[in-house]
Amino acid sequence: MRIQQVFWNLVNNAVKFTPKNGRVGIRSSNQGKHFVFEISDSGIGIEPERQASIFEPFHQGERSITRRFGGLGLGLTISKALVDLHGGTIKVESAGKNRGTTFRVFLHFLPQPVATSADGTTGVVRTSKKLRLLLVDDHADTRSVLSRLLNKKGHEVATAASAREALEILNGRRFDALISDIGLPETGGYELIREAKRRQSLKGIALSGLGMDEDVQRSVEAGFDHHLTKPINFQELQLVLEKISV
Repeated sequence: MRIQQVFWNLVNNAVKFTPKNGRVGIRSSNQGKHFVFEISDSGIGIEPERQASIFEPFHQGERSITRRFGGLGLGLTISKALVDLHGGTIKVESAGKNRGTTFRVFLHFLPQPVATSADGTTGVVRTSKKLRLLLVDDHADTRSVLSRLLNKKGHEVATAASAREALEILNGRRFDALISDIGLPETGGYELIREAKRRQSLKGIALSGLGMDEDVQRSVEAGFDHHLTKPINFQELQLVLEKISV
């Protein structure tokens, strides 16, 4: 469902920024260990100096573009976050203004299923404990995507949009780990993990847009056991959860 959301975001962008009688092309291919889908158009294009920031929030290039086409410029930011969460990459290519744009999304092939022998042994599949997780983030799309992915991995997930809401949930339920954004409104993630650990014995996973050594150290000092930098790579989060479940 989320990959479909990415696909339609890119198609809608191509149509939106391509004038009447222009062209929009959709192709898919297998490249090495990746499935690639490509959306190209003959529209307004993107200047080379703007391509590096095209996935940043609220970025649509020149102000005249925002005035002409409207929108908040969040579609590409959300698309990149979703692709990152699936362990893929998204790239943009354009020869410049009014010379069209091509977006390519690269996704790893799904591994072949591994059969388990009669005695329950297998050399590939690793089993891990299913965890009770409390996910706290004030960004609705992030909460939705992460919780769905974690649920699919078999974890029991509760979500909260604020520290206050999270603490209310902690009053009535026990959790193995708290996954929290640092930059929460009103009460931040540092204060939340301190209070959460006073109430329960759980592990803390910090989600932050900052990833320098001093940022990680500050998270640890606040009480977090792990620090992940946004946009979150879901495979990295899985590895952290596997450590917690041992």
